Amino acid sequence: MFSLPSRRYTGAKTKLLDKIDSALLQNFDYRDKHNLSFFDVFAGTGVVSEYFLQKPQFGCFILNDFLHSNAVIYQGFFNQDSFDFKKLESFKQDFAHLQAKDIKENYYSKAFGGKFFSKNDSKIIGYVRDRLDCLLEQKQVNEKEFCILLSSLLYSADRIANTVGHYDAYRKNIALQDRFVYELIEPIVSNAEIEIYRQDSNLLVKNLCKQNRQIDIAFIDPPYNSRQYSRFYHLLETLTKNNKPQLYGIALKPEPENLSKYCKVEAKETFKDLVENLAKICKVLVVSYNNTYASKSSSSRNKIGLQEIQKTLQSVSKTSFYEFDFKAFSSGKTNLDGHKEIIFVGEIQ
Repeated sequence: MFSLPSRRYTGAKTKLLDKIDSALLQNFDYRDKHNLSFFDVFAGTGVVSEYFLQKPQFGCFILNDFLHSNAVIYQGFFNQDSFDFKKLESFKQDFAHLQAKDIKENYYSKAFGGKFFSKNDSKIIGYVRDRLDCLLEQKQVNEKEFCILLSSLLYSADRIANTVGHYDAYRKNIALQDRFVYELIEPIVSNAEIEIYRQDSNLLVKNLCKQNRQIDIAFIDPPYNSRQYSRFYHLLETLTKNNKPQLYGIALKPEPENLSKYCKVEAKETFKDLVENLAKICKVLVVSYNNTYASKSSSSRNKIGLQEIQKTLQSVSKTSFYEFDFKAFSSGKTNLDGHKEIIFVGEIQ
């Protein structure tokens, strides 16, 4: 079964969890507190929330991300609605016995066969995806079961995709083997209250302000350079929505949509707006930042500089700064030797 971190994702914080916790504890010792709330503003893989979910001091979580695929994955892993595991195992067995020769060509085999997946694997992936919609429409599965099954398909497909970890391109001149195996994810069981959103983070925070919500800790890890995540993971987005769009270019991407302001020229102002509004409802802001703004690759250069992050946080909080050596993601075109991951902790005054 797939655990939450067992996927490839640019900027994933899996290897930094202890350091994030250590930096937080030096400024906000939560160990003697109870029923704390945690807001994962740009949740990404969701591993930061999963980490703090295991700590008994935390009783309320808000996860948000603008990707459709990430939101479905949160529903599959974190949503605590009931589901029938034996039923899900039965569907898994059905999918395991599928033979590509018995499946007609479909959108996914025509679009991605021989590129991101083998022809046979893409036929099976496409068949399973359409089957999941039928199961939901015919009420053979509930919403939670559907999200588990769809998350499982996303993880299973991503594991064998012919990429370097994102879908900006596929590797050429490779003889693709049939490797697809449908495996289930392992949903997380928790007594905590968990809210899941797929919204623009700045708008969500403004809505939470209107509700006068009180949050103990907000973790902020926005995209910092021009690499749009909705473009990086366009295939998983298409697989999630199953909208079968027209595709363009070598990377077979749909028309641009769901683009983040944090990857554009307005990133600085957008970040400042976010922090100022979070400061109205939060006690502690934790910001993860990396130093790729010195990169030779224009697409990897950060839209917000280190000093700008620090200045923005210092305008609303007592800010501490922690620096760690960290091996950053690179598609091979960028030399990131000496890369640092930086954790800011701001205590709201």
